[in-house]
Amino acid sequence: MAVWYIGGMEVVERNHALVVNSFFWTILAFIIVVLRLFTRGYVIKRIGPDDWLMAGAMVASIGFLIAEMYQIKWGLGKPVNPATLIQFLAALYATIPLYNLSQTLYKLSVATQLYRLFNTPKNQLKIKIMFAWILLCGMYTVLGCLFYCSPVKKAWDVFVPGTCMDRDVLHYTISALNILNDLLLIAVPLYFVLKLQIPKKQRLVLASIFSCGAFVTIVSIIRLKALHENVTGPEVDQPITGVNIALWSHLDINVAIIFLSLPALQALITRYILKKHYSGSDSHSGATGAVTGSGPGSRVLRSHATRNDDLDYEAGDRMAIHVQQSIEMKSYAIDDTGSEKDLIDKQNFGPTNYTTISAGGNNPKSNQSPV
Repeated sequence: MAVWYIGGMEVVERNHALVVNSFFWTILAFIIVVLRLFTRGYVIKRIGPDDWLMAGAMVASIGFLIAEMYQIKWGLGKPVNPATLIQFLAALYATIPLYNLSQTLYKLSVATQLYRLFNTPKNQLKIKIMFAWILLCGMYTVLGCLFYCSPVKKAWDVFVPGTCMDRDVLHYTISALNILNDLLLIAVPLYFVLKLQIPKKQRLVLASIFSCGAFVTIVSIIRLKALHENVTGPEVDQPITGVNIALWSHLDINVAIIFLSLPALQALITRYILKKHYSGSDSHSGATGAVTGSGPGSRVLRSHATRNDDLDYEAGDRMAIHVQQSIEMKSYAIDDTGSEKDLIDKQNFGPTNYTTISAGGNNPKSNQSPV
């Protein structure tokens, strides 16, 4: 049996795939989050709460990796060793709340992002309720894993007098809540997208973007299967079967962080990659503008239109979905500071409206044009 040594720590063959995948996905997720913060902070110059929440999820993921290495040091992947059992259980105890903290933070990040994107009062009320639900679930999953034994020390030292909840039931409940919330974060934006008054092709493109979370849900379900195999197997083999749980847990949180952060890199790609090939071209091809009136009261009107699948972060901390000019043209005003309105607002959920604003800004003339 081949054995690796990392910093003097023995890594048995059973743990090789776990170590490689853990470091690879954690490092990749870290790079993506750093690029996200760079894009939002330097390129767009506006970092939002969703970015900080995702950064917090990344910190928790790194903590999970560190605790997992201690698990390997004290016996993960080997049969139970009574001499190191307390240290092993203490490391296991640390991994679970860190995993659930990362889960909670990236889900809250998505909810915050949706709140900014779908900004009508009714939609934001639904998202607020979803945010509160995810927060309550997160508090239960994190605190439940920390305090399921009284006293807490009994969680890793069986010789301490006290009582504990049924750990298996707790873990099943937590996994079910995480999967439920993953599905919720897929269903809610899809529901909003299907109500958009845009052509079917555009709806399918947008739906496919939000459906990327389905892959994360599949990983969570596979992890639940590994959890079931672990708790129903012989206790002496649980440190061995626990390797699969650790592996799928890493994939679960890090793949979610990666997928959910990729759309935020659109501005970075447009500015530093695409412009190298299309110098001098507008990153939002097809955008047109016009000025009405004159003097201080004049307003700028623009019709935004871009590629079918362009999901971009706008200046002023707004993410907008654009559709082809040949199909739908949206006019909106830009204030004196140059910040743009959302393209996804209450007008997008009914017939397409466009407004012509006079120089003085009074008595706007509104027309309706079917999509």
